Amino acid sequence: MDRVLAQQNNNMLKSRVITALMLAPVTLGAVFLLPGPWFAVFMGLVVLMGAWEWSIMMRLMHTSQRIAYVLLALLAMLVTGKYLLPCQSVIFTIAAIWWLVAAFLVARYPRFTSFWRNRYSKGIVGMLVLVPTWLAMVQVREMEAGPWLIVYLLLLVWGADTGAYFAGKRYGKRKLMPRVSPAKSWAGVGGAVLTVMLVTFLAKPFFDFSNNASLGIYLLALFVLFASVVGDLLESMFKRHCGIKDSGKLLPGHGGVMDRIDSLTAAAPVFALCLLNLGA
Repeated sequence: MDRVLAQQNNNMLKSRVITALMLAPVTLGAVFLLPGPWFAVFMGLVVLMGAWEWSIMMRLMHTSQRIAYVLLALLAMLVTGKYLLPCQSVIFTIAAIWWLVAAFLVARYPRFTSFWRNRYSKGIVGMLVLVPTWLAMVQVREMEAGPWLIVYLLLLVWGADTGAYFAGKRYGKRKLMPRVSPAKSWAGVGGAVLTVMLVTFLAKPFFDFSNNASLGIYLLALFVLFASVVGDLLESMFKRHCGIKDSGKLLPGHGGVMDRIDSLTAAAPVFALCLLNLGA
């Protein structure tokens, strides 16, 4: 039995690596090669695929209902991009506050499920999760050194995920939140912290914040790490409540699109807010 499980884990790891190697060039190509408006379209498509999968967790059974939710997300992005750009710092602040609330809901699960278990509440949560992500990615891309800042963000999120995976696999005996995600451990959190600190140490010389906040970039990394963990756990909580393992089957070894961007949905708005306050 142990040999079979080990083989399954190895096959899953191979699928994850292959998928990641295929997605990375596409993502980096979009970040560096697409003009701003087309990058906004690219991120919009990613977010809309996430909205499609989120509608599953809302238990929307009819295709027409799911399409309506995707169109609502599209409308929210269009309105945000056209009319609410001057309020971006307010939007990112609201998103950061939401993720603090989400951390509380995750920590107290399964208590307080009555506040979010109906489809309307889940729909509102989906908008809070997805729309600020799109705005954050688009606005960071427009900053000076924007493409490299996005690469740094992705390295933080991917690095945290990778560090947590291997540290948890090797040392993960004490579980982080077994009621939400049995696979995650405190050792994984430690591995994620070490990884993002290393990434930040290596990246720091390439960025010049206007207030020369040498310590600030490390605090930024920790804030982003905390947010990414909450984003991951929030989606795990919703999937557990719905009784599903993956948000979709689009990406072999990774599940669905939401399974790949769950950490980013929390990390991106927090990252953008921190950059605005650091004067990047």
